Amino acid sequence: MQQKQTLWRRYMPVLLFVLILVIFSLLPSSPAVWRDVRRACGLGTFSDAVDRAPFAFHVLDVGKADSLLLECAGEAMLVDGGTPDQGAGVVQYLKRRGICSLRYVVNTHPDADHIGGLPEVLRAFPVKTYLSPEQSADTEEYRQTQQALQECAIPVQHPQAGSVFFLGDAEIQIVAPLSIAEDTNNNSLVLRIVYGDTAFLLMGDAELEEEASILASGVQLQANVLKVGHHGSDTSTGKALLDAVQPEYAAISTAWDTSRLPRESVLRRLQSIGASSFRTDVCGTLLFLSDGKAVWAMTEKESCA
Repeated sequence: MQQKQTLWRRYMPVLLFVLILVIFSLLPSSPAVWRDVRRACGLGTFSDAVDRAPFAFHVLDVGKADSLLLECAGEAMLVDGGTPDQGAGVVQYLKRRGICSLRYVVNTHPDADHIGGLPEVLRAFPVKTYLSPEQSADTEEYRQTQQALQECAIPVQHPQAGSVFFLGDAEIQIVAPLSIAEDTNNNSLVLRIVYGDTAFLLMGDAELEEEASILASGVQLQANVLKVGHHGSDTSTGKALLDAVQPEYAAISTAWDTSRLPRESVLRRLQSIGASSFRTDVCGTLLFLSDGKAVWAMTEKESCA
């Protein structure tokens, strides 16, 4: 009898796991369903914390590249897709979040480390609107993205500065570009997202030249979270911009290479205004959550300081 009880205790978790799989197999298959299966089996991820906040900003760990996810009121927006080799990982991250469609996909500018992974995303999810600056590029990554947009019949918009869109209850303001620049970095789409009393400023790869034009326009820039421009290069994130934004948190999407980003000069400027800096190369994927009144940060790596 005691041996039977021991065997039952040993195999009960396995039997429960199988039972849960059988139950969920009878339900419609979707990323959201399988997310719930993983949670029921104790296999959730740190990003599940998003479900306890009405607004979430994810900075995905995609190396020295950008891929940002925003979620609000059941709607999702992806800003950039990293390099081509990161596309599958971005798709998997979205599916693990239970995302079935994207209200917006935004390409801040057509450099490979921002546009490269988007073709896989565009083919993996229904996308209502694709936003990008009015600038093309003679690259394979740009051509692949254009092909995916045509194949999937996704509407394309080139929003002007001052345009406003909505993601659930969050307001998306197009801050820049204010004019067409020759280089792609200074033609980056810059977005300010406002949710309640909190705000998030996403700088793309904007450098000091575009920062100056934004400041000259007099647009409101204050934000709780600044997605630092150009991966922490010292050609971006000038003191004048930081004085206007006054961020509580700074998010830097980067990885080690010979560029040695982020630059110490940028980190010092952020420290001088009291911003807490978080880096994907140190902290993994970053989460910034808002209840409309305050923002708090979480990191994939618990040991991240």
